[in-house]
Amino acid sequence: MIEIHNREFLLNSLNTLTNNSVASFGKMSAQHMIEHLLLTVQISSNKIPHPCSFREEKANAFKQALIYSPAEMPNGFRSPILTEELPALTYADIKSVLTELEKELIYFEEFFQKNPTIKTTNPSLGDLNYTEWIIFHNKHFTHHFKQFNLI
Repeated sequence: MIEIHNREFLLNSLNTLTNNSVASFGKMSAQHMIEHLLLTVQISSNKIPHPCSFREEKANAFKQALIYSPAEMPNGFRSPILTEELPALTYADIKSVLTELEKELIYFEEFFQKNPTIKTTNPSLGDLNYTEWIIFHNKHFTHHFKQFNLI
């Protein structure tokens, strides 16, 4: 499983992707996937707050199934913030989005160091604390690394 604290491995692996990298599942291009990971990190550190899309009971069931079990994030899981169509790319290229992802991973750590008891909202799982976000990010990054055969 990917550990988001191992930034050197994480960023070196993502840096092998190109515009021609092909996903083994899903519609995302490599850059779409990295921008998606970036957005999720920004949501977790409350830079881009997003409400939960599900009622508390359903979100809690998702949270229990993903965070508090050894289960991997399943292929075909769709975040409620994604639409059928891929969003327009925000960054000029993969290199620039990777630079931003590295900055946001650092900000994520700093944010929770300054606010150790805060919970921020995951669009599918509801409110998560730092430890729960780490588990989520590790599973989420692992899911997308598998998508592009990085692990």
